[in-house]
Amino acid sequence: MRLDTQKKIARWLKSQILLNARVIKYGVVGCAGILVNLSTMAFIFTISSQRGWLPSAVATIVSTTGNFVMHNLWTFSDRQHKGLRLVRGFLSFALISGVCVCVTTSAYVGFTRSVANLIITNSHLGGLGIVLTCQFLAILTGASVSYALNWQFTWPRRRETAPADITQVQEI
Repeated sequence: MRLDTQKKIARWLKSQILLNARVIKYGVVGCAGILVNLSTMAFIFTISSQRGWLPSAVATIVSTTGNFVMHNLWTFSDRQHKGLRLVRGFLSFALISGVCVCVTTSAYVGFTRSVANLIITNSHLGGLGIVLTCQFLAILTGASVSYALNWQFTWPRRRETAPADITQVQEI
């Protein structure tokens, strides 16, 4: 096998390992964000009588801010934003997060309206369990949108670190 062919294969394998590690890291950060989100939501519901969309929006904003920090330091450490790029990266993430807050909150409202007539929602414990389940489902919806948009716009692949053309390697 030629040396340049071996290098192409090595670059392709490295890109696949990095991609899988990044997906796992994104998921770990996302799970931590879900815990932060649900904890914030439960805290708001416990200390106040505030209901409706506002606790969902606050919980989502708190968790997405923490997620940016973790993604920048860990998930996308090879594409990490620093200096002025950190501001640009955060603004991109914040804009996308704003879209995802709307997606998550809208999904939460839709899910809670769907279950509003259930008898269990009338009890305190059942009510909290229902709203947290609805919030969890809304988070999954928002997270899907977040991943797709942030992968493309906030931490795009740099041209100089793009892997070799996969089709060339597969033809060998």
